[in-house]
Amino acid sequence: MKPAAATKDRFEEMLEEFLRPMSELGGRVPDSHFFLRRDGCFVFSEGYCHPPGGIYGKIIYYPCPGGSVDFFGRDYECTTKRRVDGEMKYVSHPDQIRRHGEIDPRLDPRTPRPVFVEYEMPFALDDFVGFFDPHHSLDRCSARHEWVKEGARAAAEALGIPWANLGLTGSLAYGRYEVGDDDLDLVIRGSLKENARIYQAIRRFSLQPERMVVEFGRWWPMRFYEKKVLICPFFMYDRWESAPLRDFRMEVTEENVPLEGTVGDDTHTIYMPPVLTLEDVKGQGRSYSSLPLIIYDGALRGEYFRGDILKLNARLVEVSQNGSRFEAALVTLWDNIRKVGETSGE
Repeated sequence: MKPAAATKDRFEEMLEEFLRPMSELGGRVPDSHFFLRRDGCFVFSEGYCHPPGGIYGKIIYYPCPGGSVDFFGRDYECTTKRRVDGEMKYVSHPDQIRRHGEIDPRLDPRTPRPVFVEYEMPFALDDFVGFFDPHHSLDRCSARHEWVKEGARAAAEALGIPWANLGLTGSLAYGRYEVGDDDLDLVIRGSLKENARIYQAIRRFSLQPERMVVEFGRWWPMRFYEKKVLICPFFMYDRWESAPLRDFRMEVTEENVPLEGTVGDDTHTIYMPPVLTLEDVKGQGRSYSSLPLIIYDGALRGEYFRGDILKLNARLVEVSQNGSRFEAALVTLWDNIRKVGETSGE
């Protein structure tokens, strides 16, 4: 008589349905993907520059007995938000990184790493059991939840995007959904030209009262409602070579430099990292006719556009890529950049 097969719990069933093996990754770590570590931590990747054999990213959820987040019957906790007086509050980037060292002592926040990922941690690819492919997750979630299928198809139709170019990130990447959720973190993969067309359409939609998204006391220029579903886009390049920053090196030449300039080129504002061209840049006795601005904070993708006047407390850096070097300004914290007139009444 054969022994009875072990019964899978809901967490294991989720992994069987959503998790893809690391062998399917394709050789490069993509932006906006979730990875599952062997210890059960869910790590989010950002950008197009990662260490050899590894990932620069951040633990978003981690196993925690008695934790406040139910992951398919298992207790988890979140690094990016915490509940305060019954409300979810964002945790600062420095606090998030400090928490990594508490979750896993091997993840020492003092580990030397490039300045652009000072608020991310390096992880070895060998520590992961798999990843969550956005398009696969979209197909699986669409089969599970009618509202996901209807919302994604409505967004695809409104924006003129082929279904094959769409995916899901966020909690739905691994099928986690709570009653009352109405947002789709929708991955959009396309060429520079096609994605520019789409983001212009999103900006038009976001200005329409019936589609406008106002949360946390502010208007979100790159989010919109479609058929009562909140669409939060995550743009990705269809070709790795299209990313202006990929496998680069960066050295700091000066710290804490106050600058002000006007966004001239916003082609890459919707990607991670946003890379903008500032024009008529002035500050601290210096001036530039133009200066690249690199914002290594995924929370600020799709925030700044042509014509916006930005004030920042930046690092001046030298970027090396493909045998060339150029000077740029770097911001890694949302606290260190703002749009003139948006938060201070200027």
